[in-house]
Amino acid sequence: MPAFGLDIGTTSIKAVQLDKQGENFSLLAAGITPTPTRGMETENQKDLEAVAVAVKKLITDTKITSRDVAISLPESKVYTRLISLPLLTDEEVSSAIAWQAEPYIPIPVAEASLDYQIVGRTEAVQGKPGKTDVLLIAASKALIKQYLDVCSIAGLNVVHVMSELLALTSALATDKQTVLLADIGSTSTDFAIVRSGQLLVSRSVATGGNVLTRAVSAGLSVDTQRAEEYKKSYGLNASFLEGRVKASVEPAFRVIVEEAKKTIQYYRSEIGRDDQVSSMILSGGTAGIPDSTSYIANALGIEVLVGDPFAGIAKNEQTAKSLASWAPLYGISVGLAKYSYT
Repeated sequence: MPAFGLDIGTTSIKAVQLDKQGENFSLLAAGITPTPTRGMETENQKDLEAVAVAVKKLITDTKITSRDVAISLPESKVYTRLISLPLLTDEEVSSAIAWQAEPYIPIPVAEASLDYQIVGRTEAVQGKPGKTDVLLIAASKALIKQYLDVCSIAGLNVVHVMSELLALTSALATDKQTVLLADIGSTSTDFAIVRSGQLLVSRSVATGGNVLTRAVSAGLSVDTQRAEEYKKSYGLNASFLEGRVKASVEPAFRVIVEEAKKTIQYYRSEIGRDDQVSSMILSGGTAGIPDSTSYIANALGIEVLVGDPFAGIAKNEQTAKSLASWAPLYGISVGLAKYSYT
């Protein structure tokens, strides 16, 4: 039985198990639970054990049957870079990647776990040398061990480890367009440019939903819980509370929009050239705040929508209704579960 997807986020843990018949997926189980205080942001054994207990309970509550799991690593702690190598065979790339990676990652190669995807090759033409474009992914071995240890305590066998944006690409990107993915989490926003289903650019910025909540709390002089409610209920809609919520949220949200612009500009100048980003797909807990899609669309001049990772996945009507408002939170876990079938 293929692995289920497990996304251990800063504020919540999500798990999804899928079945696949032919080319069609169906939903077997899905669930979400709060991440214990401190979560994976610590090396304290008791804190990690608390996360493992939460994971184990989530698996029991959702009736997930597989003990094989695909997990994701936080994008802010993963180093992803598109690099160009000489025109090499697959075997030559495999041999060269370790010493080619050193200039592109901020930690010693000996302390890193490396992975890569060959994006494409350009043959030599008119005196110009050929090249091999490779997506390099690196993460600290210590970070990976931390996640493996939590899963081991929970009685799970890790069979896949991916970056969050690679998983999100599997869930939301199409194989026919160039899109910008934005996963707006609680502590950060992660951006990815995906062309024809292939991740080409990724970056993470330290502005997320918590910053917006704090802005509302300060602007309206309310506690964090009430500020969170206002953010989710009114967001960037100026029609409520005399527009005070929008006025509080907008400066922080504008930071996210400006970073999206920078991501698109980098892609166009360094990688895409004449290739146009056709749309932006939002994911994460802050993706669905009111008027966020229209606000971003006006700023970027492209179509913006909230991604539904469960679109095209068979599920009963009751399950579909119960997941509707939570769908943006499940992008990474759905992508992990889908990847298990590749």
